[in-house]
Amino acid sequence: MLNIKLNKRLMSFLIPLLVAALAVSSIAVAGKISRSQSDSTPSFNEGSTTQPAQTDEAGDAEVKIVAAGNNLIHMPIIESGMAEDGTLSYDYMYENIMPYIQSADLAAINQETVLGGDSFDYSGYPTFNSPWEIGEAAINAGFDVFTCATDHRMDMGAAGIEKELEFFSKHPEVIHIGTNLSQEEYDKITYTEVNGITFALLNYTFGTNGITVPEDKTYLINMLDESKVTSDVEQARKNADAVIVFANWGNENSSDINEQQQTYTKLFSKLGVDIVIGTHPNVLQSVEWVTNDETGKKMLVYYSLGNFISHHINLKQMCGGLAQITVARKDGSIEITDAKLLPVVDYYTKSGDGYKFSVYALKDYTDELAASQAQTGADKAYFEELVKQTVSEEFID
Repeated sequence: MLNIKLNKRLMSFLIPLLVAALAVSSIAVAGKISRSQSDSTPSFNEGSTTQPAQTDEAGDAEVKIVAAGNNLIHMPIIESGMAEDGTLSYDYMYENIMPYIQSADLAAINQETVLGGDSFDYSGYPTFNSPWEIGEAAINAGFDVFTCATDHRMDMGAAGIEKELEFFSKHPEVIHIGTNLSQEEYDKITYTEVNGITFALLNYTFGTNGITVPEDKTYLINMLDESKVTSDVEQARKNADAVIVFANWGNENSSDINEQQQTYTKLFSKLGVDIVIGTHPNVLQSVEWVTNDETGKKMLVYYSLGNFISHHINLKQMCGGLAQITVARKDGSIEITDAKLLPVVDYYTKSGDGYKFSVYALKDYTDELAASQAQTGADKAYFEELVKQTVSEEFID
């Protein structure tokens, strides 16, 4: 199996060769396949190189997954990466958390704010527009999957989504989900095969903060809609070994699970989803196993991973988590063999007229770092207690 962490330039050279060799090779990397309700066999769209895994013939395998919460790019973050000559660079923000990202076989990040790039003025709250260089830095850090169905996706209108998708078109080495350029893309399921295990990756948002999606372009963003979710998961289950849903849901700044989260958790369980990874609330929420009463199938749910990086000032908003999940095939059966949450701290300190930002695993966060935080009270003991109150001990790394 081709390692999903291949160098970006190498990937851009190899992808055309792999497509040509697909008919005679079992090699597969991230891509999309489409399957209509009437299809008996998946049909591959142009450029796709992903195939459903033949689990009945495949041997034992293991995939390590990490997923990060909100990459929430406020204006001070944008300004922090601006050099005097006008160039932008943000690699420094992720360098302290990079080892945990690059150790995974598949790494996902919730790109909370739209990567509209310099086609629009850069902006923060309440309508965000982030530089393409933010996406570049996350890719350089090792993220393979960007979830883009968020409540801020329409902040720059339809044109903002289209410019973001232009950015991702320049990076075929990564997967983006949740937004689409056409109805055809909207109707497709994204699959990726890693170490011989095929995953279906689905992404939805509860809303767009009151900004209307154009009636002639409703395909732009995947909404958390029962009919859409049901259709997608039913298709995905036919082709994938495991189905992961990334849900942008919940109440902001609340550790409590709201009614919509409860409703869709039941639906996901009924449909046979394997893993649910929640984002949006800006704070950590609980992690739990949900067992379906009828089938007995266990589903792993991270209700909210909180913020990964942001300029929020509330201490609770400065503590998020990396989901750490191991999915394995053993004797022909797919199972989740490990599920943890690595607490992370959003670190920012005064630097000149602005700030410098970084992300640290809580286990690597020191008293010295806490003392230099721009916000008082952001000490390690506080965050450890917050995590303990929110997440069951069995899941805490």
